[in-house]
Amino acid sequence: MSDSNDQYRFGEDGELEEPDDDQDDEVQTNDFDEEMPWYETKGGYRRDVISSLFQKAVRRSDDEVAAFAAWELVRSGEGYETHYWNRVVLACIEDLVAGNEAIEHVLRYEELAKNRYEDNGWVRRLCAIAAAMVCARARSGREVTHANGYFSNTMVDRARAHQDDGHEPLYEPPVTNEELEADGKYGFVAKDKHTYPGSGMGRGWSHFRVHGARCSGETELGRRWWRRVLEYDNPDYAYREPEEAFSEAEIEHAVEPTSEDDPWRCEFGDEDTGLEEFEE
Repeated sequence: MSDSNDQYRFGEDGELEEPDDDQDDEVQTNDFDEEMPWYETKGGYRRDVISSLFQKAVRRSDDEVAAFAAWELVRSGEGYETHYWNRVVLACIEDLVAGNEAIEHVLRYEELAKNRYEDNGWVRRLCAIAAAMVCARARSGREVTHANGYFSNTMVDRARAHQDDGHEPLYEPPVTNEELEADGKYGFVAKDKHTYPGSGMGRGWSHFRVHGARCSGETELGRRWWRRVLEYDNPDYAYREPEEAFSEAEIEHAVEPTSEDDPWRCEFGDEDTGLEEFEE
């Protein structure tokens, strides 16, 4: 059996798809000079198991096992190699914490293997090993996958409760309709001039600048510039558009980083800061 990609492949769901029996190609042999079944690697391992082993090694930060699994797949044929590169990219998304830089290295190694070294088998294997080790040495975490499962189940459960009065949902969504009301935890900020409900309530740039534009980690330089932008909104200096002057308390609130324990909390000091103008 040849190592053509048409001979054996993994389907979109990750399951092995058996090749057509009517293919009359050159027989491919394993390390023992035996005919290589379509479901095995050169070393005689089941390739679905080796593929799974690779991903589990990434999750456990075992770079040696991850490197071996990558090498075994890539050396076993073109179809295996194609599957490996698809799998390693998926591992970057599924098994590493969001924001990791591993995927940039993986994509670069893949590009080198497929374009620069397309006719050089051993360097292509080096690229695969390097990509596997990058993933295994990155911080592992399946929070993205867990989020997808949690959100999906929660919304199905919520719909079931809506249709069946006797069903008690296990969890509520992280954001409820009540919290999205105009004076709710999220709605007070989210329903600004950029949304249809917010514009209908008359919320304008003042509401956005004092509440909607706040950040959790603005730099000191950014805060200084933002303060000066707000100070320029005074009618005496409104060069961009006419605005009402912000009070010092409103400016302090606008430039202050959001709270770590409750980033949606909206509090001013004891003084009247004109908050009522933003209420519905």
